[in-house]
Amino acid sequence: MNHPNPASESILVAEIRHRMSNGFQILQAYTRRQITRCDSEEAAEKLQGVLRQIETVAAQQSALSEADAGNFAGFVETIHPLWQRIGEEAGITVQVNLDAGITLPPTASETAARILMEAVTNCVEHAFPDGRGGQIDITISATDAYHCHCRIADDGVGMSGHGTGDGTGIIRALAETIGGQATWAAGASGGTVLSLDFPVNLPEHVEAMNKATV
Repeated sequence: MNHPNPASESILVAEIRHRMSNGFQILQAYTRRQITRCDSEEAAEKLQGVLRQIETVAAQQSALSEADAGNFAGFVETIHPLWQRIGEEAGITVQVNLDAGITLPPTASETAARILMEAVTNCVEHAFPDGRGGQIDITISATDAYHCHCRIADDGVGMSGHGTGDGTGIIRALAETIGGQATWAAGASGGTVLSLDFPVNLPEHVEAMNKATV
């Protein structure tokens, strides 16, 4: 039985992301050109909305490419302005605090990145209904040389359903693939706090990551 070659898979993923990046650039250029040719302000505004969506997805893919390569700090640096822009449109402030010296192996980096993206999306979509503004605070820190802690806290309306929705299920499953655990709790001043803890570079963590890529 042939097992996947991690190096070959990484090259394939990088090539796919490169092609996607080129495709997004073409879409953005085409949309901008169509905006300049619009006959009405209403049509131009609708195309501007389409352009923003394309730019959002392109930025997400660019950030994930950094995470996939093990550059978690690069992921945060790339995705944070996007989160800020999305938040501003909804009256939400998004703050990120990252330990300067934190490093993660590629599998942990890409998985943690996907968890953060899912968590922030959930906050924006569900924590602040009816145009209510608020704040999302994200902290990523090393609890010691072998463990990482992520905290995503919002001051929204709080979680209902005891964390049994699709979004929480995705986050919980992703955390388990890297030997970690995700838990939710009510914030001290309202809202919801998601805590993600996972090991980094421990032998059992490496084993968990290897199983996740087989």
